[in-house]
Amino acid sequence: MFTGIIETIGKVSSVKNNGKSSFVNIIIKNTNYSLGDSICVNGVCLTIDNIENDKYSFTVSPETNQRTNLKYLSNDQEVNIETSLTINKLISGHLVQGHVDGTVKIIKIQEMDTSWYIRFEIETGLSKYIIKKGSVTLDGVSLTVNDVSNLEFSVMIIPHTYQNTIFKSYVVGNEINIELDMLAKYIEKLGNYND
Repeated sequence: MFTGIIETIGKVSSVKNNGKSSFVNIIIKNTNYSLGDSICVNGVCLTIDNIENDKYSFTVSPETNQRTNLKYLSNDQEVNIETSLTINKLISGHLVQGHVDGTVKIIKIQEMDTSWYIRFEIETGLSKYIIKKGSVTLDGVSLTVNDVSNLEFSVMIIPHTYQNTIFKSYVVGNEINIELDMLAKYIEKLGNYND
């Protein structure tokens, strides 16, 4: 479990494909992670397989590669990093599982005063879980939905988030990992349940 508050930015040092799965090495400086720790990488919960100085190794399963943008990772690419939630960690965002539901495509980026308006295209099957002023996780970042329609939604990125995440590198056409609010999915499940 995570909070959607990015703690640092890592840099991919290598990616090795193994059929439909892959092995990813990421340089994450000034950290003290341990073997087996769960780390959120661009919103995806991954387990540390190996540690060599500042280089952390992860296995990405076929399901995760298929569902997320991790399949597009390349050398020197930056990624958002967050460690898992602990009892004494402040929840400044919202509860994030690290279980990505799919990807959304950036269709507009516009600087507005000191913030950035970013609009996304989303498939119909996912858009039903998004509500105006509700929570959404994009590449691991907890955000508030600015507005939403059947096939699009937008968020506003404040300067702190822009400077301290990989949002500053986004361009129109990028595919971004999205995790929807789990409460919406539970409510739908209960509504469809028949005794």
